[in-house]
Amino acid sequence: MPGVTGASGDDQSVPGAWQLDAGGRPVRFWPNPRHHAPVQKQPAAPAAPLPPLHAGRRPAGRALLGWLGDPHAPRLCRIAGSSGSGRTHLLRWLTAACPPDSPRTDRRVDVLLAADGLTPDSFVWQLARELGTTAADVHELIETLTDGVPRVLAVTGLDRAGAGLLPDAPQRIVEKVLGPLLTVPWVRIVVECEASDLFDARAAVLDLDQPQWTDPDAYAQWCASLADHPLPAAALYPSPALALLAARTAPGAPVDPAAPPAQKAETLAEAWWASLPETARAPIVALAAAAGGDVDADLWGALPNSGGPTAVHQAADFVLPPQNGALRVWPRTFADRLALWGPDHPTLRQALLPTAPGPHDSAWLGLVLRHAVRSGTSVVDLLSDPAVLVHADPASVTLAFAAHQQAFADATSPDRLRTGPFGRVGPEREGDPPRRLIEAWWLAGPVVTAAAGPGVRASALHTWLAGAEQPELGALAEQLGMMAGHTWRARWSFGRRIEQVHLLAAGHGPDAEGRLLVGIGRAVPTVDPSTGSLIQGAGRFVLDDPSTVALAAGEDGSAHALYRDGSINSILPEDDSRTATEALVRLRESLEAGATAMAASSGPRPVMVLGDDTGHVHAIPAVDRGEPRRSDTQMHRGPVTAVDVTGYDNEHLVISGGQDGTVWTWMPDRYPMTAPILARDSPVTAVAVATPGQRLMYAAAWEDGLTRVVLTGTDPVTCDLRLGARAVGLAITGAGRLCVATAAGVLGIDLAETTALPSGGN
Repeated sequence: MPGVTGASGDDQSVPGAWQLDAGGRPVRFWPNPRHHAPVQKQPAAPAAPLPPLHAGRRPAGRALLGWLGDPHAPRLCRIAGSSGSGRTHLLRWLTAACPPDSPRTDRRVDVLLAADGLTPDSFVWQLARELGTTAADVHELIETLTDGVPRVLAVTGLDRAGAGLLPDAPQRIVEKVLGPLLTVPWVRIVVECEASDLFDARAAVLDLDQPQWTDPDAYAQWCASLADHPLPAAALYPSPALALLAARTAPGAPVDPAAPPAQKAETLAEAWWASLPETARAPIVALAAAAGGDVDADLWGALPNSGGPTAVHQAADFVLPPQNGALRVWPRTFADRLALWGPDHPTLRQALLPTAPGPHDSAWLGLVLRHAVRSGTSVVDLLSDPAVLVHADPASVTLAFAAHQQAFADATSPDRLRTGPFGRVGPEREGDPPRRLIEAWWLAGPVVTAAAGPGVRASALHTWLAGAEQPELGALAEQLGMMAGHTWRARWSFGRRIEQVHLLAAGHGPDAEGRLLVGIGRAVPTVDPSTGSLIQGAGRFVLDDPSTVALAAGEDGSAHALYRDGSINSILPEDDSRTATEALVRLRESLEAGATAMAASSGPRPVMVLGDDTGHVHAIPAVDRGEPRRSDTQMHRGPVTAVDVTGYDNEHLVISGGQDGTVWTWMPDRYPMTAPILARDSPVTAVAVATPGQRLMYAAAWEDGLTRVVLTGTDPVTCDLRLGARAVGLAITGAGRLCVATAAGVLGIDLAETTALPSGGN
């Protein structure tokens, strides 16, 4: 960036990035597509006229465009400056000038995310939503970004993360999210942040308080257009907010040109307040008391002591223009002083809390929750109300839970054992929300943040509350299930332990039939699908390679791991029973391409199945004597990403999903189908098939977080599930229970009387 301070950096000099698991161990190396690649010249003219940039800020805009188009500039750019210097406005201008579909690749910003009021968790969830994916934490988010696609992320309001209620929120977002994202060498971040000590990474710095980033003549002309009385432009320069406030203040307000920006703002705010008509003061005090949230004119008029719609309409001329639709009192320090005259929390709650909250009450409920946290008032009753959980602004609910810092840490930290079959935690603290409720919100967070419909939010929360020991939480789970509008029910669930869940396979053989093998980190414990509990004394083994992408159990009790490079390791057993192992060796040797997916089935005719990176599926029926077979047609354009198999009509039915988003079935002893049974524009992450009660049931999950279940028969049913994260494994038991593994945990769902979930999606 010309003229911007900061050490130079070159995103072409880094060969690539290692994808790490939750324990920091390398899983896969992703090469940098820009490494030593020739720099492509971009068209000299912009793809479209740049939008206007007022207040004399064209020099800052040109510098920011220069940083964006310079491949050798540091990949982090920090927009600094005092409050009111126009940092947020500049980044919004940049994203408008550089849309993600711009024909100029050096003029693209993929995401604009406002960090105001966010916690590190809600920051990740909202960023994933803006990127069109789901991610429970930064590890999953980075996994979606390590695809070699250059991206530019813009972040506003980092200093206001946590809404002032969690003072360490900005630092934790930098350490836990933005810092790790910068390890991906094709990701660039431009962030609005006044504090210079938050980042350790090299950065280009554009300080809007410095005079070189504002044209003084253009600034003076802009000031002259704001009011019908002259403004002291030289004393206000270069702050846009000072000029906007001065335009709403009686003429002659003293401003010392040599004073620091914060002192100028306080002095001018005092003069502004003194010049206000008496009728405007009560509404403005009410608005200041609601600071930290999105307050529009309707909500402002409903605030206690605001005077109603007429009064706030008249007072609106005296406050700064809405910022992204939200009204505010500036500066924030002056607003905090005015808020001391505002209503107490019981008064505000009585005025704003609807009797029966609905979809249109999101901002109102969010304001009540934030005000409660700010005033130190308990809202455990609201956090246990299904209507609030489903309809309130998700960021405010997360903030209210996070305000109970110790309980939130116990329920969400991957470094601690939490409720569920794999560990115990200490007793609940009086006055805190139940840890299982916090955990359910955290696990459902990605889909709750992204979902527009309350039914989807209620459904996700229902699934992660299932199986709670406390009767009141069981009742809450059932209420949420009813609000979701479906008849299926989650029967049990447990959250992620110290390590992420990354594998799920149906057990086979004398000791594992009807059980689940769950890959959690390197450990593979056995789980009872009827209860979700850990089976003590069952064969538990450890994976020796963190890049395991599939697990299959043979009918002889063997277990096999498929690695990312296509190799297969037979882990169990160590005795002389090698039937499935030997069959798998023959099947693997018959492949002309690399194996990418694996499954097995027991029964009268045990079978092993592999998918390869050319889109073909391979099977070896009758493992003791059968010969390998390959599907007659290429089922998928690109690699097979998931396979499963079951007995059907005295034969084998194989189901496969691919990188191309399609799902196919194949019966090795019959002609192949001519079209996929499911197809979506997202890679398939897991599939499952079974025949419970002589009725064919299959399921598929996609990268964008959707899991679709189909029951065939005379009255076929399709059911869509969104559970908070993409599924990494699916299994269907003989009784028809669908077991779903996400990186965040595992759950069991009964679909016997399911009806179509209205959320749908294609």
